Amino acid sequence: MPHTRLRPCHRLPLPLIFFFLANAVLFVGTCLAQGTFVSFNGPMAGTQSGGTFPSVINRWGGIGLATIDDNGITRAYVRHPNGTYFQIQPPGATNTYLDALTSQGQVAGTFVDSQSQQHGYVRNTDGTYVTLNPPGSTQSFVIGMNEAGQVVGEAFVDIDKAITSFFWDPTQPNAYVTIEVPGEIGTSPTAINDSGQIAGVYLESTTRKRKGFLRGSDGTFALFEIGTSTNLQVLALNDRGTIVGSSFKLGITTGYLRYSGNGRKFFGAQANGRPWSSAINDNGLVVGWFSYSDGSSDVAFSMDRNLTPEPIPVPFSNQSTRAIGVDNAGQIVGAFVDANGIPHGWLYLP
Repeated sequence: MPHTRLRPCHRLPLPLIFFFLANAVLFVGTCLAQGTFVSFNGPMAGTQSGGTFPSVINRWGGIGLATIDDNGITRAYVRHPNGTYFQIQPPGATNTYLDALTSQGQVAGTFVDSQSQQHGYVRNTDGTYVTLNPPGSTQSFVIGMNEAGQVVGEAFVDIDKAITSFFWDPTQPNAYVTIEVPGEIGTSPTAINDSGQIAGVYLESTTRKRKGFLRGSDGTFALFEIGTSTNLQVLALNDRGTIVGSSFKLGITTGYLRYSGNGRKFFGAQANGRPWSSAINDNGLVVGWFSYSDGSSDVAFSMDRNLTPEPIPVPFSNQSTRAIGVDNAGQIVGAFVDANGIPHGWLYLP
């Protein structure tokens, strides 16, 4: 595994500096603390197509990921901090994806069976698997899981492919609680935290406007909108109840933070792209990437409480970078795409 030491306050090469200026992204402030970058490829990752796709990092630095081989088969793995891998293989799975990894090693995700039907699953620490199929559903998939093993997901519930959102608690394994904003339509959760709070978006029934919600562990909803945004996204949630997302209005995409007391702050506004925030840790460190509508490469960023996104100088030769997850120690996992278009994983160790 290649290791590269990051010098303090790494200087960007001039072409990248001009690139950032041309795209009107303000990247200033302090650099990432001195640390180490590690690149990695999961087992069976394709070299001609497919590749390695990290999805999550837990509080001990364990990484959940999927690999796609040159034949298009997807496998899920846990990468341990020592660099070894453990395969996740639900019974009957032909393709497996991993979406959540707890500090105890419990895993949740989605698999596809031999009939091309998808199902949610949980792998317990004793090696047993639970398939998540809400009653009446034809297919299901997992969105997230917290440290208590509680899962949020979505399911197709009829032949017309209507989708319902659900909450599942391992203490009541036969009960699936429907997640639905009262009186509204299209409730879609995106994250769950260790307090059992669930964040997501819904469509207001009268205006069809997309708005955000935070569902408490008691089942009550706090609803919110960001100004007059016409395309609100809720992207991540930490254990303090802070939501990070993006909003779109009049051609401008702006990142936002919504705090537990309903306060808001904004960052990264630009006209030809969007800040796509993939994770926020309990210290308020946000990671993600800027995605450009003009076809320019994605650029990974991190942002602390000064609300100034900074590019992450991933040192491996690449044409695109994304930051996917961050733990409370500041370890960041992401992906980069090499010159041949193959994705690989990278890990930043502060």
